[in-house]
Amino acid sequence: MNKLIKIPIYIALLFVVGMVAGHLTFKLLSMSNTVEVPELKGKSVAEAVNLLQGRGLHMLGAAEDYDSDMQPGLIIRQDIPAKSKVKEGRGIKVVVSRGPKVQYVPEVVGMKLEEAESVLSGRGIRISRVIYAHSGVDKNFIIAQRPESEEKGGESFRVIVSLGSFEEEKK
Repeated sequence: MNKLIKIPIYIALLFVVGMVAGHLTFKLLSMSNTVEVPELKGKSVAEAVNLLQGRGLHMLGAAEDYDSDMQPGLIIRQDIPAKSKVKEGRGIKVVVSRGPKVQYVPEVVGMKLEEAESVLSGRGIRISRVIYAHSGVDKNFIIAQRPESEEKGGESFRVIVSLGSFEEEKK
């Protein structure tokens, strides 16, 4: 055969062999079992390790973070969501609760909202909810707080802010 015809045939044959080899390699690698990731939130580290091992998975590590809604030592979140499909042998990272960030909160009733936010942020507290209500107090001043001053509080800090009186609004 002519060299001009042989070279393209060899290239095409090499390409086909490469495609078949790649397909077979992919099939072989993807034959490993996939498993469903269990829900770890609310479980202890020991319980989570047992659940993961039962499914052919393992725990990669456990970081810690403050959480006022979860008891210390229980898992707050996981890096791969529950019910996700992953390959067997995969590692899952979790974050474990250190409990609430316990601190006494200052008195902010009578302060303007902006001033209170500044005072609270200096203590690492963030206002999580602001409720506005009409009252006899001037507009934008805090008229109530929860937790109250000198109570132990967590990340959840709520205030009621005055909108002023109804008469002021009508003017």
